[in-house]
Amino acid sequence: MLSFYGFDSRTWKKWQAMAEQCQRLLTEQPITPAGPGSILKDVDSFLEFVGTEGIATKSRSNTLPIGRLMELNQKSSYPIELTLKRALLRDYPNLAGIFVLLRVMDLLQMKGPRLAVCPAALEFWRGLNCTEQYFALLEALLFQAHPSVLANERRYEEMRGFELIPVFLAQLSDRWRSFEHYESVSHFGPKGDLRPWTVLLLQQLGLIEIRPRLLSEKERRGWGGGGWLLGGARLTPWGASINWPLMELQKAEEEQLEEVADEPKDSLPQPGPAQGLLVPLLGPTAAERANAAEDSDAEDFELALDESSDDSGEEAAFGSLQPTFQPYRPEWRTVYARPKPEVRSGTHHFKVTLAGWQRQGGGIWRRLLVPPHASLDALAGAILSAFDFDSDHLYDFRYRDQRGTSRIYNHPDTDDGPYTPEITVAETGLPLKDEMLFTFDYGDNWQFKVRLEAVDDAPCKFKQPKVAESAGEAPDQYPSAES
Repeated sequence: MLSFYGFDSRTWKKWQAMAEQCQRLLTEQPITPAGPGSILKDVDSFLEFVGTEGIATKSRSNTLPIGRLMELNQKSSYPIELTLKRALLRDYPNLAGIFVLLRVMDLLQMKGPRLAVCPAALEFWRGLNCTEQYFALLEALLFQAHPSVLANERRYEEMRGFELIPVFLAQLSDRWRSFEHYESVSHFGPKGDLRPWTVLLLQQLGLIEIRPRLLSEKERRGWGGGGWLLGGARLTPWGASINWPLMELQKAEEEQLEEVADEPKDSLPQPGPAQGLLVPLLGPTAAERANAAEDSDAEDFELALDESSDDSGEEAAFGSLQPTFQPYRPEWRTVYARPKPEVRSGTHHFKVTLAGWQRQGGGIWRRLLVPPHASLDALAGAILSAFDFDSDHLYDFRYRDQRGTSRIYNHPDTDDGPYTPEITVAETGLPLKDEMLFTFDYGDNWQFKVRLEAVDDAPCKFKQPKVAESAGEAPDQYPSAES
């Protein structure tokens, strides 16, 4: 029975016996544009297809237009056939996975209404050798790729790839494993544990070989269309070699966090032999604190562990796996780095529209001028004040950032973070002309569309949000029973 909830002792012993073989192949396997897998070739094809001039898109998820997908599908190393009449990018898993990786790596960005290759990111990418490119893509898959790049899903409702992928690979072998229809749908379907595009990426990375599931007419009617499903998979020798250290990392992380959880707060253990495996997953800042703890203050180490398990949507930094794999791949010298994000120091112009309310000649809206240092909590207060609402209920902001990832920030009195006082409007990464959805009072469910219309070039000279323009009289927040 397939499971995504850790390794049993039998599986762990089997993989321990393969350690020497995996280490040898990790060292000997060449990484070139021709392999392992087709990932480097497919990435280059995708980047060339989109180009720095970009492709116009009207998709709400800022994906590729439907009319260009069949053309790009034929350029893929693994073109697939679909019977869907109106297939979207997410229906082409051979394309969707590459798209997700390139978005979270900032190689693809939105420039107004066009999806385009970022020139600065492309220049850095082309300066990397094949090994450095390969492991950058692997890290993006394990730590940063998320279905919200393709659809509007909350980021932190699911386990990350680093938790799921090694467990899945550990249950495969060099013999084909077939999956029943219910397994294909529940585990590898559009809402499964591993999405179809994740499975295709594992093949494109050369970690597995796969075959699609051919649906019968009865199954197709129950499934509801011609979407791609996994029929079977087997592990490649290279996949085993990559997965062995990932399993070691995952097990060391779990064991060390369990040790810390069991110890009294005033007697945390100093980093031991497993630290070399755990620290890379914490990101550079947390890793520095953990290393400092070895010589000085154990409180820093506690903080590093707390941050590593933070559920705020932060990803591990590129290069997290370098200390683990570099002994086998000494040519991995340079770590992939995204281009520095644009620093917006000017006034942010937001048009805030009360959703669902119309008046003669238009809607009910307010235009707010907001300093870049204002938090989302301050923006929430400004919106409610502009519409004459009392701020006596919970709320949240939801939006899609520059990388296409869905974000949610909650009222500071809710149980789950991240929280609105922790981020400024300049730090949201909201693209120009895009919107946030501000939901207030979960009982009455007031919703406001918060559109970023412009950001001034000159630095902002005021400290608090201002109402610059308004249209329509706001409804009563608490209408009487007679009205």
